[in-house]
Amino acid sequence: MDFGELLYSVGERVEEMISRTVKAVKTFFFPKPSQHPPKSFLSRFVKKKLTPHEFFSLHVQVCFLIYLVANLCIELFFRDLLSVVLVLGTFVVYLAYMRYYFGRYDSYLITPEPYRFFYLGISCLAFVAFLGYSLMRVFVSSPYYYYAYVLLVAIGVFLFRWYFKHRYGRDYTYGVVEDVKKDLAKVFVHDDISANVKPGYYWVPSVPDVKPGCVVKLLVEERTLRSSTPVRILEVYINQSSHIETAPKEDTE
Repeated sequence: MDFGELLYSVGERVEEMISRTVKAVKTFFFPKPSQHPPKSFLSRFVKKKLTPHEFFSLHVQVCFLIYLVANLCIELFFRDLLSVVLVLGTFVVYLAYMRYYFGRYDSYLITPEPYRFFYLGISCLAFVAFLGYSLMRVFVSSPYYYYAYVLLVAIGVFLFRWYFKHRYGRDYTYGVVEDVKKDLAKVFVHDDISANVKPGYYWVPSVPDVKPGCVVKLLVEERTLRSSTPVRILEVYINQSSHIETAPKEDTE
């Protein structure tokens, strides 16, 4: 290869690298729905097979946890205005990534709007809490102000939880029947943030006409400081155009 060919080859590689970089930046700041389901590094650590919905939910939970830990480290190891700047910078990076991830993959969620509202809201609350604490360490010395601030943050979290349940909360979820044994049906339920149900298999009392493969509507029972749990079948969907009610109407409202 002569010198001219070498320069041409290097130029092609540089042009290709610039093109990929521009495309990656454009995709990050202006995300479009992906044609492929979300993939996560967590798949290497999770042995059981997860659906795209579950992968998405698990990924954003881990991202939020990392965000909290990062802010906690900032508060422990940095002081004064530097901690304020780092809290701001961390939030900008985290929010930009969450915006990208939701923009690319939220179509794989069964109901994306509650997830978007919840994680955006709780992330903003966490940001305000850490930022306020950083500012108080700069300008406030009395410990009583810290106690009042912690109480204020707790009230904010409580109000957010109440508003989320009022807007998106429901006492039912949906699942797919995996098995039927005598008077019990084994139902697989996705992660459902609106019903506060964790993903997994649940045994509930069986009803007539239920069989493996059916989609069912399940009544969930709320438990204090714990996730809700499905307790019985309300409706059985034989196919997309028909369903059978298994409970009085007032029980489903």
